[in-house]
Amino acid sequence: MIKKNGKIGLSLCLTAALMAGTFAGCGNSADAESAKTAAVKETAEKVNADVQDGVVKSGDDASDEGTSENEIEFWNFFTGPDGDNMKAMVEGFNATNPKYRIKNVTMASGDLYTKIPTVVNSGKGIPDLTIVDVARIPMFYAQGLLESMKPVLDAAPEIKKENYKAAVWDTGTFDGEQYAVPLDMGVIGVAYNKDLVEQYAPGVLDDNLITIDEIKEIIPKAAEDGIVTIPVSFFGYEQALSLAKQEGAELFKDETTPNINGPEFAKAMQTLKEIVDLGGCSDEGEDNLQLFMAGEAIFCPDGVWDANALNAIEGLNWGITNSICYNTDTFYNFANSNQFVMLKNDARSDEKEKTIAQFLEYVRQNTLEWARSGQVPASSAADDEAEYKEMNQHFFVSTPEIEESIQFKNYKYTGYADDAINKVFGDILFGNIDLEEGLNQAQKQVEDNIAQNQ
Repeated sequence: MIKKNGKIGLSLCLTAALMAGTFAGCGNSADAESAKTAAVKETAEKVNADVQDGVVKSGDDASDEGTSENEIEFWNFFTGPDGDNMKAMVEGFNATNPKYRIKNVTMASGDLYTKIPTVVNSGKGIPDLTIVDVARIPMFYAQGLLESMKPVLDAAPEIKKENYKAAVWDTGTFDGEQYAVPLDMGVIGVAYNKDLVEQYAPGVLDDNLITIDEIKEIIPKAAEDGIVTIPVSFFGYEQALSLAKQEGAELFKDETTPNINGPEFAKAMQTLKEIVDLGGCSDEGEDNLQLFMAGEAIFCPDGVWDANALNAIEGLNWGITNSICYNTDTFYNFANSNQFVMLKNDARSDEKEKTIAQFLEYVRQNTLEWARSGQVPASSAADDEAEYKEMNQHFFVSTPEIEESIQFKNYKYTGYADDAINKVFGDILFGNIDLEEGLNQAQKQVEDNIAQNQ
């Protein structure tokens, strides 16, 4: 492994404060804030009027059924800095005095996922609107926990596939019907230090692709100076999936057959292990994002949502590009996605569904606010905004080819595979367990979990 030069110690001491203050410098003057509030209110009022025009009228004009009188209870797990961006959208919508205000209820994702089946099965305390990760949607649909989004789409005609990124929209479609409206695409690519690329790998990113051969050429030059080339133990799982897909393999052969110990994923893991063995990775157990922030790694697999934390590091001249690849002919970028769903709830009124439609249409039109959280919005509304084009994550929608490279782990049993692979991933990379043995162990764990839940 690489012996670090010591700068990371300072970074570790400062980063928590920097991340906590990421949004501290984003305030406006009173006049600017007033103008912004007026603009937000005007946009939301127009959204409300447009949605009401498109509402499919119902004979039942029931009003205050549901979890909270005169409120839409909205559960989400935006407890970090991105919570400020969601709060801004909620408050902007509520400023228009809709029939039902959005009640923003945040909690840890683990708590949210524990509560969902409990409240749906009990029929009590069910939220009107919920954010879940795309990986959960196929299982929730199969378990009958989700309500169709058809009433929302009928009430807000512009919430449609044509106004969103097609690949992420399709992840919520089952049997031709929509059960989710996507908020974003949390793409996992490779962050890079522009100064270190210029020093150790000039020209490598001219095509926005980093090949395995190029990585192996960079490693010895960087290692001489104690610089890590790429810590593949950090978001390496998604890099392995990208490599395996380049060989034509999916994580599952079909809905119930995992492909974890197949030759393609085995080759991908062996490739990552070779990078570790050549000295191109960090030490086992090292905080790789901190390493990159300290300027001691050239590349670092990472998700776009870390943009604000990286931007907060003074002197870090960084960008983001595609996941690593075998060659430049084919490349893929795996992503997560936060999506709006309605849980099964017979008590949710038609009028509440109309307000939910108004809110989601407001979010669609004002998706630039969500881009400020570091994410790639699922809505195309911000694509041509000058501010968005200056953000690093805009790279992933900058060309049709790059946008089409985005992939989602929307398999029914994604969660089982994630748990099983992450359990052995690091041990395989650092030689604590034989590669074949580790993948077979993960394969069997997923097969057993599926068998127990069929």
